[in-house]
Formats: sequence, C-alpha cells, structure tokens
Amino acid sequence: MTPTNLLHEVLPPGSLNALGWTLLHSVWQGTLLAILLAILLRLMHRHSAATRYRVAWAGLMALVLMAGITYYKLYEPAVPPASLTRASVIVSSTAVTAGAEVLTTQTFWEEVTAQSQAYFEQHLPAMVLLWLLGMVVMGMRLLGGWVYVQRLRSYRVQPVPEAWQQKAAAVGRQLGLAQAVAVAESALVKMPMVIGHVKPLILLPLGALAGLSTAQIEAILAHELAHVHRKDYLLNLLQSLVETLFFFHPAVWWISDCIRTEREHACDDLAISVCGDSLTYAYALTHLEELLMKNPTSSPQLTMAFSGRRRTLLSRITRLVQQPALRPSFSEGFLAACALTAGLLVFSATAWANYQTPDAPQPAHQEPVALPVPAPQQEYLATTAPVNVPEPEEELEEALTMVQLADDLVIVQNKKGKVVEVYVNGKRVPKNELPKYQARIERQLKATKNAKTMSHEETERAMAVANGTLQEVERETRFAPRPPMAPRRPVSVGRGASMAPVSPVPPVPPVAPVAPLSNDKEGQKRYKQDLKEYETQLKEYQAQLDEFHAQREAYGATVQVDRQARLVDQARRQEDHKRRMDEHAVRMKEHEKRMAEHAVRMKEHDERMKKHDAMMKELKAALVSDGLIKSSEADYTFKLDKTGLFVDDKKQSDALYQKYKKIISTATGEDIDMMLKKEGSNFTINTNKSTKTK
Repeated sequence: MTPTNLLHEVLPPGSLNALGWTLLHSVWQGTLLAILLAILLRLMHRHSAATRYRVAWAGLMALVLMAGITYYKLYEPAVPPASLTRASVIVSSTAVTAGAEVLTTQTFWEEVTAQSQAYFEQHLPAMVLLWLLGMVVMGMRLLGGWVYVQRLRSYRVQPVPEAWQQKAAAVGRQLGLAQAVAVAESALVKMPMVIGHVKPLILLPLGALAGLSTAQIEAILAHELAHVHRKDYLLNLLQSLVETLFFFHPAVWWISDCIRTEREHACDDLAISVCGDSLTYAYALTHLEELLMKNPTSSPQLTMAFSGRRRTLLSRITRLVQQPALRPSFSEGFLAACALTAGLLVFSATAWANYQTPDAPQPAHQEPVALPVPAPQQEYLATTAPVNVPEPEEELEEALTMVQLADDLVIVQNKKGKVVEVYVNGKRVPKNELPKYQARIERQLKATKNAKTMSHEETERAMAVANGTLQEVERETRFAPRPPMAPRRPVSVGRGASMAPVSPVPPVPPVAPVAPLSNDKEGQKRYKQDLKEYETQLKEYQAQLDEFHAQREAYGATVQVDRQARLVDQARRQEDHKRRMDEHAVRMKEHEKRMAEHAVRMKEHDERMKKHDAMMKELKAALVSDGLIKSSEADYTFKLDKTGLFVDDKKQSDALYQKYKKIISTATGEDIDMMLKKEGSNFTINTNKSTKTK
C-alpha cells in the first residue's frame, strides 16, 4: 500500500479535499495578509510597540481564522453510493437537449483556470501527505524544545541571594504582578531568560550578577518580568503552534518575526518605565551582546530571552538611544485606516468569488409524477423528464441532480452545484480520475446552461419516447433469463476438519413498473397488469425474505456452535500445554540437581589434580636432587611398593625409600604404609607421562 492510498484510508475524501484546498488558499491569503500588515506597520511606525504587537498578532490570527473558514466552506461529507437510492433525485429537463455534445469556445484564462484546478485536484493527496510529514517534523522539533526548557528549570540551577529575590519581587509589584517570580542562576544558559507560565522562573547566566552593575541587573529583571506581565510565554507557545501548522508559508514566518520583534520592543518600553534610565538599559544590552559574541549560542524557541535575536539587538539599542517620538499624526492614522479597509474589501471580494455557489440548472415547469424508484432503475433516469422520487417514510436526504451531458457522460450534482459523481458509458468514474473529465464537464454545463429550453409539446413527446423505452427495457430485463451462477472453487479441507458455514445471500427485490403518461390509455392498462405482477413478485420476495431471515438465524446458531467447539478445543490444548510445561519444569529441576552434583565432583577432581601436580613436582625435584635422574624432562620409571624403592628398575637404599614414602604421604594426605600393605599395591611413575596406583 502506497502512502497516498494509506492517506485515503485515514482521511475521508471530504476532509482530504477540503484540507488540500485550504492549504492552497492559505498561500494567497497569507501573502495578502503579509502585504497588508507590512503597509500597516509602515504607516504605524510612530505608534507604540504594544500597539504594533497587537496588530501583528491580529494578522496572524486572521490567517488562522481564514483557514478555518475556508475548510468549513469547502468541506462536504462524502455521499455514500447507497444514499442515492434514498435521495430525492431531480432530473433536469434541459438534459434532454444535451443529447449531442455541444462544443463552446473558452477564453484563455478559463482554460488555464480549468487546467490548474484539474492539476491541483489530481495532486491534492500528495500535497496533504507532504504537509502532514512536515508538520510531524516541526511538531517533534517543538516538543524537543519544550522538553529542553523543562530540563533548564531543574538541571544545574542554583537560587540567587535573597537580596536579588526581594529586588525582583519589588520590580514585579511595580509592574502589577500578583505572583512571585523566582530568580536563579543556571550553568546551561548564556543569556537571561524567563521560562514557564504558571510558575515562571527567571534564569541568569553564572557570573552575570558579578559582571553587571546593580542598575543593569535591575533593568534585566524588569525586562524579564515584563514578559511575565504580558503572558508572553503562553502566547509564544501558541505562536509556535501556528508556525508548525503553516511551516511551509514564508509570510507566516515573516509575520511571526514581526511579532517577536515588537514583543521585545514592548518589553523594553515596560522595563524603561520601571528603571527610568534608557542609557543604563542600553548599556546592559551592549554588555550582553559582548558576552553573546564571545560565547555564541541560541536560546530555545519557547523561552523569553533578554537579548532576543542577535540581528535585532542592534536595532533595539539604536531605538533606546534615539527614542523616536511616538505621536502618530492624523494623516498616518487615516492612511492606516484606508489600507485596512482596502485589505478587507480585497479579502471580501476574493472570498465571495471563491465561495459563491454556482446556480444549479432549473428544470422546466412540469407536473411531476411521484412513484418509488428502485436502485436498479436509477441509471435510466438521466434520459427522462423531471421526476421527484419521494421516500416511503417521507424522509428525504440531500437533494442531488443527475444530468446527462452527452450520450456517454452523466454527472450527479449536489445542492451547491458541485459534481459528486461522474458516469461514463454507464460506469462510475473513481474519485481520483474526476479531474480528467473536469474540462469537458465544464464545457457541457456551460453549453447546457446556454441551450434553449424545450417547449411543452417537445417535452411531452420526449417523455413519451423515454417512457416507452424504459418500459421496453424493463420488460426485457424482467423476462430475460438470469445467467447461471459460476461454480464454486473447490476448497481443500484437511483430514478430520469440517468446512466453515457459508452466510446466506439475501434475495433480490423485484423491479417496480414505470407509470405511463396520464393520456396513454393502453399504457395505463399495461401498467395495471404490471402492477398486479409486481404485487405477486413482492409477495414471493417477502416469502424469500422470511426464508432468508430463517437461514440467517440458523447460520448464526451454527456459527455459535462452531465457536463453542473451538473454545472447548482451545481449552483442551491449553491444558495439554500446561501439563507438558509442568513435566518440563520437573525435568529441569532434576537436571539442575545433576548439574550441581557434577559441579561438586568437578571441584573435587580439580583439587585432586592440584595435589597430584604438586606431588609430581616435588618428586621430580627430589629425584634430580638425589641424582637418581638427570633432569625433570628425562625418561625414567619410579616404583614404590612394600619391598622397597626402584628407580629405572634399580633398588634404592632404605633411607631413600623412607624419604619418598614421606613425600607421597604428605602430598596425597593418605597413609602410604596402609596402602602398600594391600596385596599387589604399589606406586608407579613411568617416563613422566602417567601415574597409577595398583
């Protein structure tokens, strides 16, 4: 399954179409908003930073609001195919005049617009998929920034002295803060910043309190507390979410940049109003700029850093030193109002052009004949006069219009005039292939709208011909023998297994006859006969339906019995598995016991080998020392029994005999005399390769 097909499975067609067009419309909407905002900010250069900040925020929220309205206007729930049988089908009489395809000449711009719309319709799923992937990446980036900000709150942080805490509280009271804001030093930050909204925390770099004057520290605290007073942390989080949604739009990033710039200017103004000395504040900015140049770093996206962004720091210092007059003139205000009004008019006109509903073709004045139309006959309605089909329960759903534009082309429109289904040569066109027929449909609709309406007599004749054709087709369909069902494919069933029960198939309802014209007496007579046959078929259908319900109940009972049997078999297999697992556990315990005994024996064997090696080493050293062998590597035979000591078959002295008996007894820990008293027992070493005791 391709990613595009997976996207079709996850998102409904209506949501996918509305979302794709909303993203496309947001491009020009955001561009126009950015141009309007640039003009307003240019005209409002004498206004306060707080006012310009609100205007920039209004521009960003206007884009979000317009995107939401666009999605709402474009979203249309998908009409399921089955709903056509219960819908109110209205067949336009002008469709009869469109039997032959009428070609009209389109202008260049209409053709370009149609081709562009078809192109975007075809590639909407790919665009939405790319947008979703980009939004996931940006969302992960935003989440990582939030996690890092939470880490800054608790990692390598130490509180500042109480005097600075009291100074921050005093500045906060001057700004009207009701909550206390904590101040701490952090080893991870290089610039002063504030994080958090519910429990805000001001973080200062290590050594900042010692490197700046008291007035400069107070100015820095005033700036950060101004962020808390203005709730900038929460608004910045909302701004980051909007940037994540419109990550592809340069205008959104430009508007967001304007918001951050004006936010810092507004906090600068609040800080100066508290400390009262713009030069001291400018010196603090300059000193922090020097620190930033020595230790280049970037603050997290969700923090409110004192320095802001490096490229705006110089403009902030210039703004503080020059102190431009903030007295907007009447002409500037008038021009700003005119620009805002012009922008609203442009947006209103564009929105009206995009969202106005096209007029649906109106049927000619005819007296409708109401009758229930089954689903199999709906494909013939495109060639008849207007027929209103009410529901038996008189519960009508969304009104649809079926129009035959050519001999091989039939479209279905909703009440807004949008084409929801297309049929070519009697076959329904899939949704993803609709753009291929968009240009042709628009040409035919335009030709149909400009076509001459049929007179009353022409409509009567067309209705008579269409009804006669429908009756003939209906009779042929009714009496034509059904094709035989294809044999079922043989299913291989394992030995001892049974085939799964097959669900019964519901019967096919009969086809209702078509009512003739009121002045057609022969047709009325045939219609009455057909109605009687139809009632007989309805009774047979009801009997078949009752039989189907009985078979369905029997099928449900059979399925339940099979399910119970499978559950019993599963329980038996689980018991067998448990018994085998218990036996396996017993065997594992016995194996562990044998392994423990084997480990004990191996330990004893290792100890005996150590004693044997020590004894052999001591014996060889003694034999070499006594001159009985030349070296420890020489070949020799050593035999010790109750008669004496023999080396290379030569009997040695009794002193050596006692000496070597003592060496062997000490090494083995056994009484060698008791061992040698046994009949035929001796201790023999042959050529330094093996040792054995008989």
